[in-house]
Amino acid sequence: MKISVVSVGTELLKDKINTNLLYISKKIFSLGLKVLFSSTVADDIKTLSEVLSYHLNVSDIIITTGGLGPTIDDVTKECVSKLLNKKLVFCREIYENIVRYFIEKNQEVPNLAEKQAYVIDGAEILVNKIGHAPGQKIVVKKDNKEKILYLLPGPPRELQPMFDEYVLKDLKKFQTRVYKEKIFHICNIPESKIEEIIKPVLEIEQKYSSETEFSILPHLNIVDVKVAIYGHDELKVDEELTLIKDHIYECFKNAGLSNAIYGEDNQTLEQVIGPLLAKHRKTLAVAESCTGGLLANRITNVAGSSFYFLGGCVTYSNFLKEKILNVKKETLETYGAVSEQTVKEMCIGLKTLVGADYCISISGIAGPTGGTKEKPVGTVWICVYDGKEFFTQCFRFLGGRLEVKEQAVNSALEMLRQKLIKDLR
Repeated sequence: MKISVVSVGTELLKDKINTNLLYISKKIFSLGLKVLFSSTVADDIKTLSEVLSYHLNVSDIIITTGGLGPTIDDVTKECVSKLLNKKLVFCREIYENIVRYFIEKNQEVPNLAEKQAYVIDGAEILVNKIGHAPGQKIVVKKDNKEKILYLLPGPPRELQPMFDEYVLKDLKKFQTRVYKEKIFHICNIPESKIEEIIKPVLEIEQKYSSETEFSILPHLNIVDVKVAIYGHDELKVDEELTLIKDHIYECFKNAGLSNAIYGEDNQTLEQVIGPLLAKHRKTLAVAESCTGGLLANRITNVAGSSFYFLGGCVTYSNFLKEKILNVKKETLETYGAVSEQTVKEMCIGLKTLVGADYCISISGIAGPTGGTKEKPVGTVWICVYDGKEFFTQCFRFLGGRLEVKEQAVNSALEMLRQKLIKDLR
């Protein structure tokens, strides 16, 4: 079963990330099926026709996203209509639903709204319960083969429930294999080092009876190790996935890095740290400079963080470092704001101010300006303090301003996690 995804929209080529493709692919892979082809196409009817014609030749199922709106650049229906030599027909029921929506909102019905009520002749209408543009399912014969086209709207909040309700439900009947995956997250260890550590697992891939795929996926200073298994026997797939998981943890243990994996699957660093603090009734506060509140934001993204997070200070200027955290003026003049001495005093001041069990401070040069030969852009000092011991580290991050900030936050959370494991075990 060959499946294609065609994403329509000029904005996807210059302004927006194509989250629809990722969502659709993951759902299809979960059925043991695969998306073998994908194309992203501008709102151009000639180009879209060429692309759709190609996918109709090579695939059994084609899923399009976008281009179903009322404006002049929404051309997907028109394109498919001409390609299949089928008429666009007016659907009164769809139009009445659109009119009803605007009346309930006490708004005038736009003239363009009528365009969204036209569907391809013979298509099955897929009801859009959130937006105006209905989806469509068209079954066609080509080269003595049955092909299925699904036309879905582009906005993710509309597409996702429609894909789950209609397309995913249909695709389940083509499911012949089981697909399971496990993702392991590691911070501040290079991908080359990780590959070296798990090499024994990679080398015995051929021992598994199921189809097994390994991926090492870096994003800034986080690396994901992904294991994906296809098989016909779900119990066998589960068994082999568990064996691989145990083997991966064993590899890190043998490398002296027992605690390197901070989480699995959808776990984030902040989600791992929160329960550790809550379980042991410990509190946390943060003092940030170059990260500008990003660390506090990440921590408070976790529901229930109020049980352990007391708050934070964004002491961006030296003035506030002195005024709020009592960092000595002599320290700033002698060592600079980006120094081990400064982040230590920031933690001491924060501890005095709020009395948290654990305090984190960050000070660095996010760039693109402000770097020196001794302290280039990307230099960040981080300190974790428990009132007795300082755990400090200097990092040299690569990337743009936002990437440096994100890596600094990841590193601060990872340092805290390692400290908590040591203190609370």
